[in-house]
Amino acid sequence: MLYNRLYIILLAFLFAACSKDKTESLFGEKPEERLEEAMKEYKATLTGSAYGWKTGVYPAAGGGYAFYFKFGANDRVTMYSDVTPDAASQGLESTYRLKAVQRPSLLFDTYSYLHLLSDPDPNVYGGATGQGYAIDFEYSIDAVSADTIKLTGIANNTRMVMVKATQAEAEAYAAGDFVSLIDNMQSYMAQNPWLYLEFSDGRKLQVSVNSFAKNFTLIYIDDAGQVQLLSTGYYYTLNGLYLKNPITYNGNTFHELFWDPVKEVFYVTVNGQRVEVKVSPSSVVPAHRLLGIDFASLIVPPQALPGWSADFTTIYTTAANAIRTGPYRLTLYYTEFAFDVTQGIMNVDVYVIQNNNLYLAQYPFTYTKTNAGVFKFTGQTFRGNAGLIATEMKPLLDYIRNDRFTMDFLVDSQEGKLAQLKSVEHPTFFFSGYPQ
Repeated sequence: MLYNRLYIILLAFLFAACSKDKTESLFGEKPEERLEEAMKEYKATLTGSAYGWKTGVYPAAGGGYAFYFKFGANDRVTMYSDVTPDAASQGLESTYRLKAVQRPSLLFDTYSYLHLLSDPDPNVYGGATGQGYAIDFEYSIDAVSADTIKLTGIANNTRMVMVKATQAEAEAYAAGDFVSLIDNMQSYMAQNPWLYLEFSDGRKLQVSVNSFAKNFTLIYIDDAGQVQLLSTGYYYTLNGLYLKNPITYNGNTFHELFWDPVKEVFYVTVNGQRVEVKVSPSSVVPAHRLLGIDFASLIVPPQALPGWSADFTTIYTTAANAIRTGPYRLTLYYTEFAFDVTQGIMNVDVYVIQNNNLYLAQYPFTYTKTNAGVFKFTGQTFRGNAGLIATEMKPLLDYIRNDRFTMDFLVDSQEGKLAQLKSVEHPTFFFSGYPQ
């Protein structure tokens, strides 16, 4: 009986304790209190870096983009980026929030340079309609330390690792040094398009930096005579180019392409040794071997380019005038010689404008290519718009149908690197275009 009474009394005490606060944590602090405390610590870390944070992001489609952030206690962030020249030179202020979205998250919640890469309108910055380059502007916080914050994009799984910037780096961004460095590197590459690295085996590895796609590539011909590529995305830093993945060739590995502003040369470091990037007077790998690898088409505008012969200029301008004065009153926008090397197809795509609308007239060809790089094109049946201007385009297309052509590069101080097709049978007929 006494035992039963003690048991009842004990239950009463336990019931009273539970009734007092049913939400009290066994660990002494409620979950929402712990979350609130964590959010305060995250914000203190973000704003506590006196000189901001630097990082880079890589879209799934390729390339890379650099960002510098300076977070303020007033929920505003100033950023720089290599997305555009303006973004590299002008700090843009927008807002940010720390919020619990299933887990603690950092949200860039007003339009910023990050949003440029996610803009759904391809006319803003390119990319795919509806998603741009699919870079996140809302990130969950994975890990935080004194000098590093690791995040993952909520919508597109973009990885971002922010590292504390130094005073010198913060001052360099504010002073415009970042955009100046990018300009200097791009000007150097435009003036010296044939760059290469050479290691102890003596093989020349052509260096290709695609500043539009933000890709770095080493191109070389192996012992079997095959073209090989070592490629990765990159973003600009205050030191040069930082590669998404390390490049390794024959035991030589490097993760950055450094810029020496005094000597005005690029270099890499391998096992602590500096290896400078050299300049070649011409392409290390022949142009025809790079077709489908480094570029896939020639864009030929209506205005004359360096590398146009008098014969081609006369024929091309005559065709442009004829379609402008013809029955459809068309304006020649540009012509693209578009190659599909896997199918052995080359389309002469003539883009014309009528009443502010863009139309395509396509003339398909198949082609063969010798080991020495001599092309022979065979015309195929064309339809639609192509038939409407076939008479005007015939003099040009006859050269393509009847002659063989070689391909080479040329460099102009104003236009940069151009690709050129030259007739074998009629050496006075040749033309150039922008390789794309």
